[in-house]
Amino acid sequence: AMMDRSMTMDEVNVALGGRGFDAPMVSTREYVRWAATAPDVKVVLTVRDKSKWARSWLSVVPAAFLPHQRPLCWIKSVRELAAFNTKVMVDIPTNGRPELYNDIPTLEAGFEAWTAFVRETVPPEKLLEFDVRQGWEPLCKFLGKPVPEGPFPHINDRVVVDVIVKVFVALTWIWPFIVGLP
Repeated sequence: AMMDRSMTMDEVNVALGGRGFDAPMVSTREYVRWAATAPDVKVVLTVRDKSKWARSWLSVVPAAFLPHQRPLCWIKSVRELAAFNTKVMVDIPTNGRPELYNDIPTLEAGFEAWTAFVRETVPPEKLLEFDVRQGWEPLCKFLGKPVPEGPFPHINDRVVVDVIVKVFVALTWIWPFIVGLP
């Protein structure tokens, strides 16, 4: 609904909240523009080395094409997310040059362009530039929440993400054999 503009950004955010998402990760220009002006909305921009990000992104980018492939494209909810998925995982990281989705210099430039766009769009008082190596303190302070006990989680393990993406990609290749089993 967000991509075809059949819902306003306010409606999209309410719908996400109704599904339990009180901190959605919606990396589109339209959403950032909305967040920049919406009352009581804060934006967290995660920052890191652009080269490390680009190399890491290459292991995730095959997932961008999964909603367009059988059998996943037969699932209505997946099909409805296909345009959003392509925008967030290909168009934005390449800064509008999707044919270069696996080119490191293009991804680095896309990362810089996205970071600059968010910085230019979101007022400083609503924006936290956050490096996960900083831990809980700056994030909790920005959100007005107490610092939890225990270490800051690190769940974006490249090996785990790589395996998950490869399993789904493999599924798009082997599904006819699975369906054909007695």
